[in-house]
Amino acid sequence: MRPTRGAGRALGPFWGARYTRTWVTTLAELPVLSGIYFSILGGTTAWVVLVPLAVVIAAVLWLVPLSVVTTEGIRLVLERRVVPWWYIASVLDPRPGDEEVRLELRDGRILRVPGVPPRTVPGLRALHAANR
Repeated sequence: MRPTRGAGRALGPFWGARYTRTWVTTLAELPVLSGIYFSILGGTTAWVVLVPLAVVIAAVLWLVPLSVVTTEGIRLVLERRVVPWWYIASVLDPRPGDEEVRLELRDGRILRVPGVPPRTVPGLRALHAANR
């Protein structure tokens, strides 16, 4: 089914806020970079393995989206889960301070969609209405 007019901005991959990825990258890379530093200081060759590991960690954090919105549903990439539109009861209004869209599921649970900003709520509502 083709998306409606306002839904175009809500389709596609979403990586989340840049500051969040920067912070997570720093926390994930710090032990690896410390290992590289101390292996070079200690005169060992462990850094040969740790440098590609650091590159892989950074690539995963910056190249893999957190969520992908399609006309079939919302794919939560890191959870390896797909939430079809028919299972979503409603797209909730953003509250002050919300950084991610919230969905109410048919079973009454509230699902936060990682990476999808609140400005996409109108487009998500249009997709939800068109694909239920």
